[in-house]
Amino acid sequence: MLSRFGGFIYTARIVVVLVSLLAVGGAAAYGFGVFGALKSGGFNDPASQSSREQDFVNAHLAASTSDVVILLHSDTLLVTDPAFQQAAEGMLRTLANRPEVAAVTSYYGTHSANFLSNDKHSTFALVRLATNTGQTKDQEYDAVAPLMTAPPLQVTLGGELLVNRQINQQIGKDIERAEIITMPIVLVLLVIVFGSVVAALLPLIIGGVAIVGAFALVRGLTTVTDVSIFALNIITMMGLGLAIDYSLFIVTRFREELASDAADVRGAVRRTMSTAGRTVLFSGLTVSTSLLSLLLFPEYFLRSMAEGAIAAVLVAMLGALTLLPAILSLLGLHVNALAVRRARRTAPREDAYGAWYRLSQGVMRVPIPIALAVIVFLLVLGSPFLHASFSTVDVHVLPTDHSARVVADRLANDFPQQSGGQALIAIQTPGDALSAENLAALQRYVQQLQSLPGVASVQSLVTVDPRLTLAQYQYLYSHPGTNAALDATAARLAHGDATLVTVTLTAADHTTTAQNVVKALRALAPPTGFTALVGGETAYQMDLFANLEATIPLALLVIAGAVFVLLFLMTGSMVMPIKAIVLNTLSLSATFGALVFIFQEGHFADLLHFESTGSLDSTQPVLIFATAFGLSMDYEVFLLSRIKERFDATGDNRLAVASGLQRTGGLITSAALLLAVVLAAFATSEIVFIKMIGVGLAIAVIMDATLVRALLVPATMRLLGHANWWAPAPLRWLWQHIGLSEAGHAPTTEPISVMAAREE
Repeated sequence: MLSRFGGFIYTARIVVVLVSLLAVGGAAAYGFGVFGALKSGGFNDPASQSSREQDFVNAHLAASTSDVVILLHSDTLLVTDPAFQQAAEGMLRTLANRPEVAAVTSYYGTHSANFLSNDKHSTFALVRLATNTGQTKDQEYDAVAPLMTAPPLQVTLGGELLVNRQINQQIGKDIERAEIITMPIVLVLLVIVFGSVVAALLPLIIGGVAIVGAFALVRGLTTVTDVSIFALNIITMMGLGLAIDYSLFIVTRFREELASDAADVRGAVRRTMSTAGRTVLFSGLTVSTSLLSLLLFPEYFLRSMAEGAIAAVLVAMLGALTLLPAILSLLGLHVNALAVRRARRTAPREDAYGAWYRLSQGVMRVPIPIALAVIVFLLVLGSPFLHASFSTVDVHVLPTDHSARVVADRLANDFPQQSGGQALIAIQTPGDALSAENLAALQRYVQQLQSLPGVASVQSLVTVDPRLTLAQYQYLYSHPGTNAALDATAARLAHGDATLVTVTLTAADHTTTAQNVVKALRALAPPTGFTALVGGETAYQMDLFANLEATIPLALLVIAGAVFVLLFLMTGSMVMPIKAIVLNTLSLSATFGALVFIFQEGHFADLLHFESTGSLDSTQPVLIFATAFGLSMDYEVFLLSRIKERFDATGDNRLAVASGLQRTGGLITSAALLLAVVLAAFATSEIVFIKMIGVGLAIAVIMDATLVRALLVPATMRLLGHANWWAPAPLRWLWQHIGLSEAGHAPTTEPISVMAAREE
């Protein structure tokens, strides 16, 4: 089928190129609009209690939330000094009078000690903008941001809105920097690998097509679902990286086939498509199916990364199977133009003379010691993962000099009421939350909360002033305008049948003590008729961890099942897929050990320019595993396709392994090096977990292409012998009738089986 498709591409080569150019132009015009359609966040499970609490507050109690935090500081003035107060209040009044601002909360309106720093030289104000929609909120912020200044005070801006904006801006800078770093290095390496400038440019062309096409597909997805801004990073990584891989295999095979008959360009294209094209097809499907497992997770960050990566892989595969052979059909021998070294004009010499052939034969002479040594080495490298610690994404993904990060750190370190953890309880009451009956029930509930171990204080409608009795609260809330402080509290903490209770903990968020308090809060039954949802930072982390633990087993099953089916369809063996899954998992253990060693323990922090938080973001190992597993299978498919091709031709397992490795060893190593360069460029990202993804995937690719493909695969295939190709008779019959084998294709160059026999 692919051979016939290659013939069609050759015949319609001009049309294919023109149609491709039009498609790429349309994709670029539409796809670059994706930058304004993506969202930040997406690390929570929408069905979790903490997410439902946040949704409830956003929908019913927006007055209790804030978009911008304004940190005000003076080295010489106290917050209570007239000069400080005059400067601060002047700015806050100006903001409060703007139509873009819904509310401003500060020390000067509440006189709450929570707004005072330990040294009394700093305070902060909370600003809530008028609308809740992202794009409009950004416009409102842009309109009032110039007003957020109060000379002679130092003003620093933070808060959720600033965190999201600064992450988005940083991602754009990171992608631009990664491309500037990557392109020249990759081009030089491609010229070295191909020995020709023209051939070297082809993978970069397909890489550009993959990125642009994936952008267009992802923008289409944004019309029906939320897509994370971080998907742009994975699109660039996977689109460019796999386009280079696929192009490398297609172009190399085309030049190899053309070397045997320079006049038969059509035949070279057909043979290339039936061999390397088939491998690329299987590889693209295998990598994509590995990433499908991420779609099982409800966190749209993980789903977005899967969607972006799958889009990039499929477009890269499509470009390598259509546009690339069409260009090669037009170029013919000119693919070797602008050579930096003399192009090979004859068929490659026999496999037995190659270094990779000799290496594989050496490994297969002593397979047990080599296999054991590599396995032990990988397990030792992976051992740090046994004490991995996990956390959730927060403002600390930003560099320390970004204003949103500065504000968050200052609030945590300098303000006593901000250093402890908090749990938020969103309550829906039967009827008006300010009714006498509901206030009485709320007070009983608050008293139960205050009695729980680990609770420092509770803020609610009935704890504004400890001097007031329940009867007084009931009277004052039923007579608005009587007490200004209670009126402000009612406006902020109650709306219709909704109210918010804030529980301040004695321990910091994410600690074991804080988790125990959250469990106790959730176990405490609310008053009859009340519905209580417990959220906050600790609750969010607990919910995320619980969801990941519940979903990971199914995701692993999907990865293993999909890879098993695809490798069986390619090889007709039941043993090969199982062996590939085991070896890839073993290889990835070393990658995860390296992540703990670098990012959790902080080794190489100065070199990589990051600040270790002492833990790994909990979503990243999931993402890295699925992506790295797919990339590992990419090289597995490349190697097995050649081994299978030689085994079908000779029936000699040892010869097939040696010949297959000789034909692909250098190519896989070159592809891995190029892909690692693309991935490692993202280690320059200022966003810590993007840096982690780049470093982790680069390590995984290098480990897999060297230790696993060059040593473990030959050793294990030698040990298993003909059992490598075993399958039950019914499945063997099924595979033979599916028509996915290329056994009928006679290879261009035959290795010397006699020399192989001598080496036995």
